[in-house]
Amino acid sequence: MKISAKTKEKPDPITVEYDIPNTLTDLSKVFGEEVVAKAAQGAIVISLQAFMRRHIDKNTPLPDIQKEVTGWKPDVRSVTRQTAFEKATSSLDKLTPEERTALLGRLQAMNKSPQQPHQQAAR
Repeated sequence: MKISAKTKEKPDPITVEYDIPNTLTDLSKVFGEEVVAKAAQGAIVISLQAFMRRHIDKNTPLPDIQKEVTGWKPDVRSVTRQTAFEKATSSLDKLTPEERTALLGRLQAMNKSPQQPHQQAAR
């Protein structure tokens, strides 16, 4: 399986090959039951947090979120990747007014300079 990674400081991804078995039995044979269980628990927590965030974004009251969580089960859907625009806009409410002003100035300055083809937003 090809696995890619990048950092904010080094945005060009690197890719390596790593053998990750496809079945629970094979995963347990290769990594051991404890490792597989802990990895599954971690993935389930992350998936549940995403489910909860969707309700938080909809302003769902906590008691209703708890009811939804009680009936929730993880599924096998693939991880959806956010576009750069989605990531940026989802973080705007976390900025202070000063940070928003600085960001707006930076964006306006970027619009005045010519863009490279890979920097242009998809339409």
